[in-house]
Amino acid sequence: MDYLKEFILKLQNLDTSRRTDVVFRDFLTLSTYAIMQPFYRSPDIEQKYMNIVSKYTQEQANDFSQMLALLVNALEQKYQDFLGQIYMRLNLGNVKTGQFFTPYSVSKMMSEITFLENKDNIENQELITLSEPCCGSGGIIIAYAETMKNHNINFQKKLFVEAIDIDELCFQMTYIQLSLYGISARVMLGDTLAYKFSQIYYTPMYFINGFSWKLKEFESNKTKSEKEVIKQIIETKQLSLFSYDLK
Repeated sequence: MDYLKEFILKLQNLDTSRRTDVVFRDFLTLSTYAIMQPFYRSPDIEQKYMNIVSKYTQEQANDFSQMLALLVNALEQKYQDFLGQIYMRLNLGNVKTGQFFTPYSVSKMMSEITFLENKDNIENQELITLSEPCCGSGGIIIAYAETMKNHNINFQKKLFVEAIDIDELCFQMTYIQLSLYGISARVMLGDTLAYKFSQIYYTPMYFINGFSWKLKEFESNKTKSEKEVIKQIIETKQLSLFSYDLK
């Protein structure tokens, strides 16, 4: 089944009185809230969801659910940046800001090179952190997770991602796809350079696999390691000074 074709067809026909980009935005927002709510249990999220879905008929609301099912099936079929392809095929990207997504095949090649350069370190670490300061729809992150899987590393237990984008659609696409692939992530909407964010969402796997504790332990061990390095530097300098005094 061509999930991409089916998704676009349903998207374009869901409500012809609205622009396709508006329907797509509502789909992303509804899907984001639907994925978040079992973990956040927020009345505010529930109300925002109802405010959007109430603009559509019951049949159209069901079509949104079917579109999410198509997305899930597509991601189960193979690793890919499904939403990114939709985004680019429908020309939803912002050309003025140079918003073009990296083809998944290129992302996969880049991920393989990066992984092989750090293979030994990755295999020996309990936790791997990945930062994507301009994540788009999360394609490079998905490709890296697939690369880890192909090298027999369980990314769902070992990988934590910080994904950032200034565009809300990108922010939502990344959150949805990383959530459905079971990637633990902190997805942030805002300016990477200023490090200021208006929204921060954690994917379900962050809660399911206890990444809050894993990150605390990781930071603690990192701090201990840094202290050891500093201690060694100080001791080396003291030895050098002492040796100099003996001359």
